[in-house]
Amino acid sequence: MQSVEMIPFGLLAGFVDDKEVRITEISTESFCFRVREQVERPRHIRIGFYDLSESMYREVELESYHFMEKRQEQWYVSYTVEVFQQDYVQAVQKLFRKYTGYIRARLEGTDGEMAQIVCNYPADQDEIHAESMEEQKAIWFSGARIQPVVQGMELALELDRNTWYDLYQRNPIERFAEQYWKENGIDGWEEYKTIPDRLYIGNAFCHLLFPKEEQLFALMEKAIVENVEITLVFPCMREFQVEERGKLLKKVDNWCEKRQTRVEILVNDWGMTALVKESGKHLEPCLGVLLNKQKKDPRMRYKKGSTRGLGESNLQADFYRTFLKDTYGITRYEWESCGYPQVFPQGKNSLHLPYYQTNTSQYCPLYASCTEGERGKQRLPEHCPGYCEQYAYLYPEHLHMAGRYNSLFGLDAELVKNPEKLKAYQQAGIDRLVIGL
Repeated sequence: MQSVEMIPFGLLAGFVDDKEVRITEISTESFCFRVREQVERPRHIRIGFYDLSESMYREVELESYHFMEKRQEQWYVSYTVEVFQQDYVQAVQKLFRKYTGYIRARLEGTDGEMAQIVCNYPADQDEIHAESMEEQKAIWFSGARIQPVVQGMELALELDRNTWYDLYQRNPIERFAEQYWKENGIDGWEEYKTIPDRLYIGNAFCHLLFPKEEQLFALMEKAIVENVEITLVFPCMREFQVEERGKLLKKVDNWCEKRQTRVEILVNDWGMTALVKESGKHLEPCLGVLLNKQKKDPRMRYKKGSTRGLGESNLQADFYRTFLKDTYGITRYEWESCGYPQVFPQGKNSLHLPYYQTNTSQYCPLYASCTEGERGKQRLPEHCPGYCEQYAYLYPEHLHMAGRYNSLFGLDAELVKNPEKLKAYQQAGIDRLVIGL
């Protein structure tokens, strides 16, 4: 009689009446379980077998069984139960097959082969890579077109790195927008001449990609002359940056007061939120994507089962939105289009597309690769020549993801190919589109 000991609890769960028990050994004829106290005449025994191919538990309720042995140990009581029913035998046999493949993949296989066993991941496609980020974007955006902006929705473009800061400084807004679309391989810019209503200036993820102070105010000055609204985007703030950030915000507030205008400040940590509140009445805080705890992962489509609840976040709670408004004056929330339906709360909602962030590290893996030759040797970079202007991490094409600066991003490929879906986002509560390329 073949038996397997200590199968992980996540793969094999046992229940005796209302008690959850640990199954320590199982075969097609019997199983052993242990509990802290003795079990007296159980009415129901159920065993949950996790089906790796279906990503769900299959439960077998025992109807024909016999308690063979009971052992009193120092800390627990162990029972051996003989089972006489065919559905139990079939469930154990299937578990053994899957578990054997699981162990073999853990010992001998690649991460892709492991994922193929667990959630039907297409490991055979992992060798299909683009040769460069330019080639990758050409594949992604092939056939993509700019559509006329949905009436009533504000359009914003993200300036999140030196390439865009410099391009905007050198060109009027019409020429900049044309280059912005054209250099990313987006067709249709000649037809629609799409000019943004607003510019997002700064980077939400890397503190070294925020423009220098002189350049920042030059960009702001140019934007106000060209009648373009401004949102300044700040990443997470380190302790050593608190004083510097506070001074900069006061300068921005003074700049706004002289020009009788207001500027949005997109915040991604609570310390920055408090600084904005203290720094002047001309600054309007917005809740950034790092504080909006969405569930976003390009691997979701390889996991079977319901995506119910994934499109919601803590912003669905009325009391939380009231807290944000009353405490910090936050009434606008930033979202990312991430490939599945989302539920947007009442209020002002901005949607970032076509990329969505999944991981961010302040100890930049790209910087570590360029300076140490190994992404694992990470440290907080104090200065950086801008490796991310030239390099990016490329992943298998089917994943639709890339590593840019200190973060990983997925691409909402469905929205790229079907921009008419933007109308549905407007009906769901989005009043601003933020394009980041």
